Amino acid sequence: MNGMNKRKNIAILLGDIRDVYSNAVAKGAMKAAKESDCNLLIVPGRYYRARKELLLGEYEYQYQSLFTYFTENNVDVIILCEGAIGIVSDSTDRNSLEIFRERIKDIPFITISGDAPGIPDVRYDNKNGIIRGITHMVRCQHCRKIAMVGGPADNRDTRERVSAYKEALVSLGKEADDDLIIYGEYTERSESLIYAFLKRHPDVDGMVFANDRMAIGGYEAAAKCGRIVGRDISFLGFDNIEKDSYMDPPLASVDADVLELGYYAVKEALRFEASGKVTEKIIPSRFVPRESIMLTGGQELIEQALGYGIDEDTDFELLADNSFEYIYAPQNDEIGKANLYECYRRFLFDLSAVVFSNNVSEERIEVLKYSFRQLFTEDVRGDLDVTRFIIILDAMEQIMLDNHPTDAKRDKIIRMSSYAYKYLSNVISLRENRKNYRLKKIQHEIYRISADLVGFHNVSDTTYASVLSNFTRFGINNCFLFLFENPIRNEYADHFKPDEILYLKAALNNGDLYSPSKREQAVALSDMFSFVFDEIGECTHLIMLNLYIRNMIYGVILCDIPYEIFSFYESFNYQVSSAVRIIRLLEENDEKGRQLKASLDLLMQNNIQLEGISKKDELTGINNRRGFLSDVETMFAESVKMKEEPKYVLVGYADADGLKGVNDTFGHDEGDSLIVACANVLKETVEDRGVIGRMGGDEFAAMLFTSDEQLGEQLKERMESLIDSYNGKSEKPYKLSVSFGTFLFPYASDLKILGLLESADKQMYRIKENHRAGRRRGDFLPNDVN
Repeated sequence: MNGMNKRKNIAILLGDIRDVYSNAVAKGAMKAAKESDCNLLIVPGRYYRARKELLLGEYEYQYQSLFTYFTENNVDVIILCEGAIGIVSDSTDRNSLEIFRERIKDIPFITISGDAPGIPDVRYDNKNGIIRGITHMVRCQHCRKIAMVGGPADNRDTRERVSAYKEALVSLGKEADDDLIIYGEYTERSESLIYAFLKRHPDVDGMVFANDRMAIGGYEAAAKCGRIVGRDISFLGFDNIEKDSYMDPPLASVDADVLELGYYAVKEALRFEASGKVTEKIIPSRFVPRESIMLTGGQELIEQALGYGIDEDTDFELLADNSFEYIYAPQNDEIGKANLYECYRRFLFDLSAVVFSNNVSEERIEVLKYSFRQLFTEDVRGDLDVTRFIIILDAMEQIMLDNHPTDAKRDKIIRMSSYAYKYLSNVISLRENRKNYRLKKIQHEIYRISADLVGFHNVSDTTYASVLSNFTRFGINNCFLFLFENPIRNEYADHFKPDEILYLKAALNNGDLYSPSKREQAVALSDMFSFVFDEIGECTHLIMLNLYIRNMIYGVILCDIPYEIFSFYESFNYQVSSAVRIIRLLEENDEKGRQLKASLDLLMQNNIQLEGISKKDELTGINNRRGFLSDVETMFAESVKMKEEPKYVLVGYADADGLKGVNDTFGHDEGDSLIVACANVLKETVEDRGVIGRMGGDEFAAMLFTSDEQLGEQLKERMESLIDSYNGKSEKPYKLSVSFGTFLFPYASDLKILGLLESADKQMYRIKENHRAGRRRGDFLPNDVN
């Protein structure tokens, strides 16, 4: 064991670190902890005293037991993110907050977005960004009737944001009508509340939301009311989460950097622990204009982003310094920051030569394109916030167009913009593909951990350590597994209290795995966190996870899961919890053998279910492309065992006609309904004689073995009959129409499946073209019965 560690140990109590808010708070806190050379314990306890109907799973309440481990001796200071305590607590007043504060009263603590006198707090400026956004809605978009959707009425952020909304309206000479203010949860679940409000107030032409997740629910509500965001009604959110830029249209929001909440919370916690002086840190906010509020000129865009406009006298070196921090989003400890800044400075210099020049040569355009591409070279592309960079580009383009360029220059501006956005689209796609590949690889490794668990047969002193040995595959170098002497039953209504003594069963310490002897295992709860940080020796962060199966809590693990894979923390938690339960059962006598088998079966069943989910099409419930190819491979493998070899392989292709027309005319929900109807008809046509699947979009495939040359025609006739029956009963304003072709190939056990599908697809193309003859591609057939 190392000597006493003099670093401060800070615990930050959060919600679910997979959600954008808690994730960003954690990231900011990690950065500050590293700068300050202190240890950070991240505690994703979800929601303290959460209302049961808001829990995503029956036993999700178990996470909140993590909030009960803290005593005045085991951490130096606590950061309490009150969004994890009060927003979805069992009451929306401050009762839950007061109860929790009472629990930790002997430990110095500060709050994030808190509301308690005498307690240091770090929070947003809830006023400035909202006022500027509403001012834009009224003065530039001429919104006449603006409503407000707040969170829980007694939440501090809600009260301040509603107050800013009222202040903005009054300053603009408008009435702040309480009837136009509604309150809900800070989630997308507010959709039904917003829908009912819009039906009661069809003349509302603007809505301000207390956070972006509520605004996302508002998009769905507006669509159900037949109102188009950005045209019929303007939307303004709050938080500026990443998803805002990908909404249709992109959501205008108030940007208050969530990372800074976490960052300054750590700084303030250390200051308060040292001085005892109560202060309040306010994180500034700014209005981020996007198409959910129709935009005006480029100067306004750039002013909203940076706080000032630009002209011929603008110092572009200064502009580079100021705007760089706006678009810089380090992914890797600021490695490559200087390189990215130099690329960005060069790009702005080349751009300025185009913005204020009357004659723009093709050579100058090519120079600008080159400096633009350099921003996305391999070593820096992940550090540039594309969303904010697009705001800068939008503003620059609009400024050039606002300056009444010549026709020749206008043409070059439009061509350059088109080039830039196509390039950025490819960058975003590449980022997404790489991210998906990495996540799939991680998920595969997690499945391998499951497979290793099933291999347990005999328990030894190293059995627990063998579970942790797999974690190094994910960059986890420190992991400490603590268990109670006996599992503790914890029901939803119980008030959980951990044992005073826990037992360290295994540890991964700076990459070295070890199993403590029995006499070394006992660790007092009051010493647990300092013991672990002392063992590690270096400044680090640890995530605290609750080991539980259903209503039984076994203990906790403390591990340094890398930030990049925070989204998998629950999977790690489940794997270790399952392993602990299995080992516990193996440690018991033979009478527990039945329970062991049930546990193993449950684990295998969950893995099978996960595998099954990855092969199913979420919309239709039939195979997706992956599942179809997998089942067809199985079908061919089993065909060699058949008593009588089939003569033919029949491949069927089906295409739901008119999907684009249905989407454009009736909306994507009806388009989805059309796809589901097509899948159901194909399923009833083929029945259990073969394999079917959705290959993508509106295209489906089937594959069967047969010795009957006429089977294809029989399937077509059956499908036509099913379609006629469906259309006769349907109340839809369009008819179901399906192009369906079948193709026979001589059977061979070693046929190339993809080759068969490609050949059938080429033949199917001609059938689809003939089927569509006489009407435009994408048209649908109106249903005469309606």
